[in-house]
Amino acid sequence: MQGTVYKELVQNRFFLLCGLFLPPLVYIAVILMELIVNVGDADFSWTHFFSEFLADGTMFPSKILILLIAYIGMRLLSSSVFSADESKYKCFLMASVPDGTARQIYGKYVILFMAYALFFVSALFSDSIWAYIVFCLTGEIPPSLLGLFALMLFVQIFLRSIDIPFNVRFGAKNGKYVFMIVLIAALLALAIFILYSPASDNLSSIFSNMILKLLNGELAEQTTLCISAFPFVSIGAYYLSYRISCKLWLKGAVNYEA
Repeated sequence: MQGTVYKELVQNRFFLLCGLFLPPLVYIAVILMELIVNVGDADFSWTHFFSEFLADGTMFPSKILILLIAYIGMRLLSSSVFSADESKYKCFLMASVPDGTARQIYGKYVILFMAYALFFVSALFSDSIWAYIVFCLTGEIPPSLLGLFALMLFVQIFLRSIDIPFNVRFGAKNGKYVFMIVLIAALLALAIFILYSPASDNLSSIFSNMILKLLNGELAEQTTLCISAFPFVSIGAYYLSYRISCKLWLKGAVNYEA
């Protein structure tokens, strides 16, 4: 397994470097954006500039938005992990060695998890540096985003556990289209079921009441329980996705180019 992981490390080093350096670039981009807007003010000061984060949350939405864009960029780059080995001959050669299929898929799952974990650690480190600068200039400590970063990490792991088998079975190029078709079909089926089911009124009422209770904070304990269990669900789904991909890999390799 170690040899395959090393091969993936060398082959996908750009993807890993993106996971490492995108978060600090996000923070630099946020600062530059706000500087462009505020640097022309006559009463501009660094203390006032950094205190805006705590005073009215001016910079918080921009930071979250750019972090989400960075995660989308990571999602787009993740397809390169699979497209790099989409060769029929390479796949059949790898499958001919003992546990070749498991090794090949294992290496790719490890690299994907490693890249998102690097993104998480780098984002947390960048946020800590940001908080230290704000504290030095204003004497106040910004709220920690550890929980949000952790949630984003496991959301990405969960989402990848769903779409990776499509990439393995249909290829990185066609897999995303097949996934979108399946997702749209599932949403349409769910919408038709809700609209035309004999119990549609009851379902709509239950759903509306749940949303209202959630907004009013009546489901705080249930929400906390779900969030606490989500990392374990994500890891379990990721492992199950790995086992499914091992079964689908050679079926997909038959359709790869030579």
